[in-house]
This record gives sequence, structure tokens and C-alpha cells, in this order.
Amino acid sequence: MPDADSLIPEITDDEIDSVCELMGLDGFDVPRRAFLKRRTTVDVSACPGSGKTTLIVAKLAILAGKWPHRTRGICVLSHTNVAREQIEHRLGRSMVGQRLLSYPHFIDTIHGFVNRFLALPWLYSNGYPSPTIDDDVTTSYRRSVLGKDYFGVEAFLSKKRSGFDKLRLSDRHMSFDLGGGPFPAGPSSKSHQHAKRAIKAAATAGYFCYDEMFVWADALLEDYPAVPDWLAHRFPLVILDEMQDTYERQASFLSAVFPRTSDKIVVQRVGDPNQQIFDLPDSGSGAAEPFPDTDSARCLGIPNSYRFGSQIAAFASPLAMQPVGSSGLCGIGPRSKGRPALPCRHAIFVFPDDSTDGVLEAYGAYALDVLGQDLAAKGPVTAVGHIHQDDPKVTPGHAYYPKTVSHYWDSYSVDISRKGPHPQTLVQYIRAAQGQVADRRILSPGVDKIASGVIELARRMGDIGELSRKARTHRAIIAALANDAASLAAYHEFLREFLVDRTALFEAEWNRRKDGIMAIATALCAGDTDMARAERFLAWPKDDPSLDGTGTPPPADTGANVFRFSDGNRNIDIRLGSIHSVKGQTHLATLLLSTNWYKQHSAIQIMPWLLGKKANGTEVGKQDLQRLLHTYVAMTRPSHLLCLAVPRSALGEGKAADQTVAVLRGKGWRLAEIIDGATQWWD
Repeated sequence: MPDADSLIPEITDDEIDSVCELMGLDGFDVPRRAFLKRRTTVDVSACPGSGKTTLIVAKLAILAGKWPHRTRGICVLSHTNVAREQIEHRLGRSMVGQRLLSYPHFIDTIHGFVNRFLALPWLYSNGYPSPTIDDDVTTSYRRSVLGKDYFGVEAFLSKKRSGFDKLRLSDRHMSFDLGGGPFPAGPSSKSHQHAKRAIKAAATAGYFCYDEMFVWADALLEDYPAVPDWLAHRFPLVILDEMQDTYERQASFLSAVFPRTSDKIVVQRVGDPNQQIFDLPDSGSGAAEPFPDTDSARCLGIPNSYRFGSQIAAFASPLAMQPVGSSGLCGIGPRSKGRPALPCRHAIFVFPDDSTDGVLEAYGAYALDVLGQDLAAKGPVTAVGHIHQDDPKVTPGHAYYPKTVSHYWDSYSVDISRKGPHPQTLVQYIRAAQGQVADRRILSPGVDKIASGVIELARRMGDIGELSRKARTHRAIIAALANDAASLAAYHEFLREFLVDRTALFEAEWNRRKDGIMAIATALCAGDTDMARAERFLAWPKDDPSLDGTGTPPPADTGANVFRFSDGNRNIDIRLGSIHSVKGQTHLATLLLSTNWYKQHSAIQIMPWLLGKKANGTEVGKQDLQRLLHTYVAMTRPSHLLCLAVPRSALGEGKAADQTVAVLRGKGWRLAEIIDGATQWWD
């Protein structure tokens, strides 16, 4: 077999210029062109806003136009379908785009690859003709297996700060764990025996969670050691996007099927080690094969960002876990949305330790003044923090206050903010769907979220038959209601009202709509239904702070977890969330909220880096390393305006506080103190 690099076409500067014109790009500089031309295994460490996915799509577009192989293709994997969506957006219905999205190429998520080429073939060949792969469906089946015994297991696990939905198969012999950790009871305990019974029965029936497919992929590799060679023949070029987010099991699997030491395959990994916030650095992708590679000859760096300018880059660069390039993070943007009408001076808002009153208002007013109404309306304008899970035990005056994002706004809802929210009521499903549509400006994720809620309602009411084996999506409902025109029309109207018209949710109106919603769910059931079983799921969630049961509905153009600040006839919408929820996004303006983690306020812990006393992540403990990673991700989201919210104690006391203020101002920050909710600038 020839070396893989000889199978990959060369890319010229003229071809790079042509694809830039095709995709409407300004052009690529030397380090980006180096990646596009690279035909051998390499790691690309690319800073925030460097256009990693756009760069990958450009390379694919060039290669697809001159790819010489009919049965061998390019494999592109990531955690999400961003690359595929970019191809569809950038290249549309062009011939090049169609080539990339069809055989012999494969562009999908890591999970999609595992299912298609490894796990499902093993399951099919071992007596599972129609496996169901869905976390919610599988958990529901396991729960139904236990009947009343489920409640005892769930009560036990909740005391251990976990839950029944965390149960996962861990090997082909039906062993299981709890969210990656050991089950908190011995094999002879009732809870362990019940859990084992549920796991085994679901597996026998063909119900599996998404992550459990790695178990069957590993089984195939164990039974057929030649699989990596077969995959190398099919895919001589593999591109792995967002490599820093692969957790240990994924990284080990990728190393096994795509060995970077082999000359039969070219593996090009792209990512940013400074944005690894989903796993600790020493327990994530670095455990299998360090990213980026320790061999400098197999690495490329892209340290310049199109997202923001030099000042944001200078603020964020010292907080990078690993130094960015030889001269630090470089900002050469923003390239979109125009320049702000006023000089853009980034700001720190200092608030009393026992009160966050006025923080969001101060930020909103300042953002309006700096950006102007027209630019601010283009958004998004955000406020984010590391911790966002509510803690009712921590109130103003507590040593840990403010601990979470919710301490800055009482109406903040954790369930809606999560990237993959798991609501407890249909109302919360709808709110989560509206939030997803507002965030991403496309309907599909919201449609599928509402579809999941409707199917969950039907499941609680009665027997949903084959629908229980399918992923809970809009298409599944459409197929199930194909012969019921009235119910199908009612379902479409339901989607239109809440996602297109953005009908506001408040209690009186919801109670008037429940009968119609139950009718749709009833049409999805086979046989008799019991409305009482779904009563709690369909009820108005009175304990959700983001929902106003009796008041005026919010403006139709605001999304979930959006705080609207108004100043006369001007207004600005501030979207609140966790740092995890905004990773990969670009904001017009970002406010980093200080939160408390492991009994330490983030603003206090990162102050030495803000003051220039420390730089990067050398010789720091795991907790401070995580704070650096989260802070760096948050500070590199905005294109125009970066702000911080810090408690007064973060500055120190007396002369030390005065010195801190002087240093921060010397580095280019504006500072304002919030006293009794009013903003006083230190100019």
C-alpha cells in the first residue's frame, strides 16, 4: 500500500485564492496556507476566532474538486455537525458541496462515525437487528423494566448526588458504572441488583445510550484487529476538529482506529488546548496522545484571531493555559459588523460583596453607550459565569456570594441555559426550544426539542408503540401522525405558535391550551390513555424562576434567559448563561461574571493574571487551571466589548486596592464602582 500522503492531492496558492473567492473570504495568511497545503499528519493549535472550521471547509472544498479516488474518501469528525453545517452554508448546492457530503467521503460527529462503521455492524452481526440508540428512550425503558423498584434506586442514587439516568454499560459483559464512576453500592445490594437487571434487560431488547456505543465499537476492534487497516484504506485522510474537547475514552478510541504513527493514514487534528473546559487537561485527550503533539515538526500554530482586536488579545493572552505562539495571542479583528461608533474601552464593574444589584443594568447602559443602539441590536450581547447551578443556601452576606449566574438575576433558569437541557415539564421543554431558536437563529433544534417534549407527554399518558424505539424527533411525530390529518395540523400549529410567532408563556394562557396539547399526545398513543399519569409533566412549573405565572408576558423578541435593559427608547438584550454554554460562539459584547467554585471567588483567584503578576498555567493547581481555562474562553468570545464583574474584595484593601486599580487602569481597563445600584466611574 502506498504512503497515505501520496494519495492526497497537492494544493496550490492559486487554488487557495479561488476557494476564498468561492466562499467569500478575504484570503488566508501564511500559517493558514501552511495547513491548507499540508499533506502529512499534523496538529494545528488555533486560537479563538481564528476560523478553524472555515479553514477546514476551505481545505475540503479544494480537495473535493480534485479528489482522484472513487472508493476512498476524506473523513471529518467533530463533536457536533458544525463542519457539515458550514459546508451546507458556505458551498450550498454547488457540485463541490455535494461531493463532500456523499460517498466516499464521511463528515459527521464522532458518535456518528462510531455507530456507522463499528458499533452497529457489531450489533447487527450479534443478533440486534434493530437497536435503539437514544439516552431518554433507553432510560425510560430501563425504568419500565423495574416498575416500582425504580423509585428505590432513584432515591438511593439521589442521596449520592447522582441519578438513574447516569447508568451506563461499561463493557461487553454487561458491567455498568454511574457517569464514569463506580456504582455506589456493592453487587449484593438491592440497588445494584435492580440496576443490573435494568441494564441487562434493556441491552437484550436493543436499547442503548449514545456513549454506550463505544462498548460495541471496542468489541468489534477486539474481535477484528484488522479494522484500523480497513478504515485506513477507506479514509487515507482524517481530519479531527475541536480535538481539545475529546474526553479520554474518545481520544483512546481515535488513537486506536486512526493511529498517527502509521504511514497508511494522514491524521490532521485541529483545536485549541486553551479551550479545554469539558475535562481537566490531564484527564482528557492528553491521556491518550497529547494535543498538540510534543514534536514541534508535527505542529502548526495559528495565533492570530479575526474575532477581536489587539486590546482584547492582550487582556486574554496571559490567561491562556499554554502560551499562544511566540509573541502571545494576536487580535487582527473584528472583520464583521463594523466598528463601534465610540472608542471601545473595556470595563470592569466593581460591586459590593453582599449585593449584585445594578450589575446587569450598568453593563447594559455601558454597552449601549459604547456600541450604539444599531450595533447593539445585532448582538449577541452576553453575561456568562463558570458556575450557574442555583444554590438557595447561599444568599447575600454569605462568604460564597455571589456563587452562581443566578445570583445576578433571579429569573435565570439553569435548565434552559444548558446546551442539552433535560426539562421536567412540557412548559420547560417549550422554553428551552424558544431559547435554542433565539440563540442559533434556526428553527430545527427548537422543533426537535418540542417534539421530544410531546413524545415524553405521550409516553407518560399511554403506550406509544414503535415510537418508543425511535429518537424523539420531529420526523418521528410526522410519521406517526401521517394518517391523522387533524392531529398533524394541530401539531404544526403548536410549533408555529411557540417557535415562529414566539407566543409568550404564562400560567393562565397555558391552562387554556392544555386540552389541545393532550389531544395531540393522545393521537400518538395506541389504546387507552391515562391523563392523570401526565398531570405533573403538563402542569405549570411554579418553582421555575424564569416563568412569570400571572404577569405580563415578556416581549416576543426576547429569548429565554434574556435580561432586557431599557434606557428611554433604547434597549439592549443581555443573554445570560454558563461559560460552557457559549463555547465556540462569537459575541458582540461579553460580561464575565465572578462566581464561586471550591470556596473561592473566580475574580479573586484570577486577579494575579489580570495584574500581570502571573502568566499562563505553569505551576498552578487543577482548580486554578480550570479557572484559567474558563476565564480565557469567556474573555475571547467578544468581538467589540469585554467587561468583567468583580466583588469589591477582589481589589484588596486600603493602599493595596488603590494599587490594584492603578495597575488595571494602566493596562487599559476602565473601572466603575456600583454603589446602591448606581454606577460611579473612576476616571
